Amino acid sequence: MKITIETGQWASRYVDSQTMSIDMPEQSTVQDALDILKIPEKEIGITAIDNKMVPKEHPLSDGDIIKVYTAIIGG
Repeated sequence: MKITIETGQWASRYVDSQTMSIDMPEQSTVQDALDILKIPEKEIGITAIDNKMVPKEHPLSDGDIIKVYTAIIGG
């Protein structure tokens, strides 16, 4: 299945693009997709699909767009 992961500028030291499409095996979870990014877990705050917060154990569906937010926002 194909999913899209969107991060903000904050993740640029870990990923080349703020939006990436990847192929995932069936039965994959949000955590499985995050593992591909190699972003340290302590820097990931919230994950969302369809503008709804989801836990990292949430199962993925074909076409999902995961938005990944940093643990610290603002200043």
